[in-house]
Amino acid sequence: MEEKKNKKRKSQAPIALVYFLTMIVFILIFGAIAIGLVNKMLLEPERISSSVSVADSNPTEENNQTFFYMVKNDGNNLDAAMLARFMPADGKIILVPLSPYTTASADGASQTLDQIFKASGAAETTKTVSEILGVDIDRYMSMGEQCFENICDNIGSITYEVLENMYYVDNDSDDVVNYSKGDKISLQGYQIRLFMTYPKYKNGYSQNVQTAGDMMKSLINSGFKLQTTRDNLDSIYSTLLKESAEKNFNAGDFDKTKDFYYYIMDNFDNPSDTLIPTGTWSENGYKFTVDDNFKSQIKTVFKAN
Repeated sequence: MEEKKNKKRKSQAPIALVYFLTMIVFILIFGAIAIGLVNKMLLEPERISSSVSVADSNPTEENNQTFFYMVKNDGNNLDAAMLARFMPADGKIILVPLSPYTTASADGASQTLDQIFKASGAAETTKTVSEILGVDIDRYMSMGEQCFENICDNIGSITYEVLENMYYVDNDSDDVVNYSKGDKISLQGYQIRLFMTYPKYKNGYSQNVQTAGDMMKSLINSGFKLQTTRDNLDSIYSTLLKESAEKNFNAGDFDKTKDFYYYIMDNFDNPSDTLIPTGTWSENGYKFTVDDNFKSQIKTVFKAN
């Protein structure tokens, strides 16, 4: 009887060993999988690209928008004006600098944008620019000098070579311009504004228009290459919205488009370019009239019907 029991135990031993080994293998495999999952969920941070949402919905021409920015001084005079066509699908931001002395027919008389701005504000000035150029403007904003300078500083700085000897002291402010031809300088927001509004260029106020376009193009193209611009994009627009004066867009409007800014940063180099208005200046150089050729050109470049 005892001998039969021993034989039975011996016959069950291989079976028990198989079960035991199978269980060990299962534990090892399951354990490895479990450890891997734990490491992935707890130890590795989730990787989120700022352009993830854009990858799922790339921009089209329907996302093109036209913005109009105005910079005013403490006397509520129009210092500078800039039309910007945002074309994310094409990777373009087209800048159209406009002289405050651009004329329009208003109230039966030929008035400048500066006069219209001072009398009627940003909304009416925007409407006038739209009529002058024959293009729709989606959003507008006016800002003081300090707001403009802060935005430039948040984006970065530019290196600029001075094209002529420059000297000017503004009796109504602390603004002083004193540079020599050939100087190569790094410009912050305050200096960018001074170059854009300098009243004594040899070529007159047409040089202000060209300078404004060149400087803002350079600022955008250099700024879009910086990681800090990407990281601070929300802060930049928050500052702009908070410190600006008249406007017809808000943080919600920016949220709808900010992924497209990331799209441009990720996929295009030097997206910004300028389109300088053509036309005629009055004899005294204080009034500028846009010609019909430019009105046709801007519609083509903007892809505006």
